[in-house]
Amino acid sequence: MDPFRDEARNRGIPEAEVERWLETVRPCAALYWTDDHAGGPVAGFLDGQPDVTVPGKPFLALVNLAAVPADATDIPLPPDGTLLFFADFDDPDPDVDWHQLVYLPAGTAVAMSGEPAELGVRVEPSLPNRGADSAEFPHGDELGSVWWETKGQMGKGGAVKLGGYPWVWNADPVTSWDHDPDDDWVLLATITSGEQFGSDLGMAHWVIRRADLAARRFDRAEAYYDSFD
Repeated sequence: MDPFRDEARNRGIPEAEVERWLETVRPCAALYWTDDHAGGPVAGFLDGQPDVTVPGKPFLALVNLAAVPADATDIPLPPDGTLLFFADFDDPDPDVDWHQLVYLPAGTAVAMSGEPAELGVRVEPSLPNRGADSAEFPHGDELGSVWWETKGQMGKGGAVKLGGYPWVWNADPVTSWDHDPDDDWVLLATITSGEQFGSDLGMAHWVIRRADLAARRFDRAEAYYDSFD
């Protein structure tokens, strides 16, 4: 995290406050396009078409949860099974049924057709890109800006991200949608849209209560779209 520390120091933020902020780092699993897995398992696919379909909702991505390291996130992901993401990025209206998650337990085969792109996985740090000043963090807003500036030096990201903090352009999907804090909502996944999905550049965030995730109640997940515009 030295690039973060260096930038914060250059901005005059007290080092003690910076270190307290870094204690809030959360791990995330970044799934990225790759042709070389160094003998490791394929962590997922983009594009192509699985033999599992959801009428009216385009396929976005498949994640092989068994390939995600157990310490890659601090949320209770299932240790195995397959998670498939479907969503209509052309009309991500929160008032309509535009997304769906499908979880298949281990041992359920999924065949891919077309030209799917393989995904590898790496563990990366995650921090809020938008902070707020508080008694504990008088420079919270500036610390969020530091992450915005330096994140690319500490992680390359990926087309799909599991866990961590959301990258907020407009509204925070975990806290901005009338979610009861006592329900412990967490970020499950982020998928970056773009040309491969036939839509403008933006991000879809899936959020879920921690208890529902632990119980594998993926039908209770909610999704929100945040545009770069």
